[in-house]
Order: sequence, then C-alpha cells, then structure tokens
Amino acid sequence: MGTPAYRKESSNFLQPIIKAILEHKTIDAVYHTQSRNQTTDRKIDPYYRIPRDQRFYLIGFCHLKQEIRTFRISRFLKIELTSMSFDKGEFNIKKYLKNTWSIEQGDQSIAFKVRFNASVARYIKEEELFVRPRMTDQKDGSMIFEVTVNNEKEFIRWILQYGPQQKYWNLSL
Repeated sequence: MGTPAYRKESSNFLQPIIKAILEHKTIDAVYHTQSRNQTTDRKIDPYYRIPRDQRFYLIGFCHLKQEIRTFRISRFLKIELTSMSFDKGEFNIKKYLKNTWSIEQGDQSIAFKVRFNASVARYIKEEELFVRPRMTDQKDGSMIFEVTVNNEKEFIRWILQYGPQQKYWNLSL
C-alpha cells in the first residue's frame, strides 16, 4: 500500500481491516476526508475491501453518516477493532457498484460511444474494466466502444490517457 505524497509515513491498516471484515467486527476509525480537508472519528462496519486504480478502498456502513460509504484506506489515520459485531443484511456489492467506472459513484445513467483508432484499439481490448462495455471492431482496425456509467469524470479521465481527441479517439454522447 502506498503513502500519500503529503505524509512522511503511513500506517498499513490492511491487516486490521481484513480481520474486521472476516470477523464482522465494527472498527473505530479516524478518517481524513480530502474534499473537505476534515478529520472525523467514525464507527464503521467494514463490508468489503476493493482495489481500484492502484489504491485500496473500504466499503462499509458508516455510523456517523448512517449510510453505506466508500473510504480510501490511505486516508485512515487510526483504526481499532471493537467488540461490536455487525450483519451486512441485504447489502449487495454488485448492485452498489453497478455502472460505476472505478470508485466515484453518481446517480445518473450516462451513455458514451467512443471510436478508438486502430493504434489504440488493441490496448483498449486488454483493459481490465469494472463495467461491461460493448466493443465493435471496424474494418479499418478502429473500434467502437459503448458503455453506460453513473459518473462521467472517471470515464473521461480514462479516455484522456490515450492521447488527444481526434488523433486517437472521438466521443459522442
């Protein structure tokens, strides 16, 4: 697990998180929310640890917010297991992450259609994705890539890694 650039050291909380998940134990945590630059004490029922974009995230029930939340593990400043047990109930990870490109969720359904030119298409085919796109090969070697996501930001960042528009890809909504 990496360390955020702004921190000199970072504790590795993977082991206690995995233990809490396996034993269904609530954790006491100190968590830093980057978007608000705020640190809070929380009780979390840890459901799943998932890797996304070279980072680890924890999905669980946050007692403070009274809802299922996603936490970036490197933003935890402290974690302690409690003796409190929890039950996930009807929670379904596939349903929770449906149409989520990576980790940022939205409440929309946005359909994208992208044509990748031949020099990029073969790399797109080997991508390991969390959603199921429809990919259609074209006679000129290009590929039409169609996908529906619930948040456009991560998807657009992903496309941009393949170079400038018009040269390597064209996008339509």
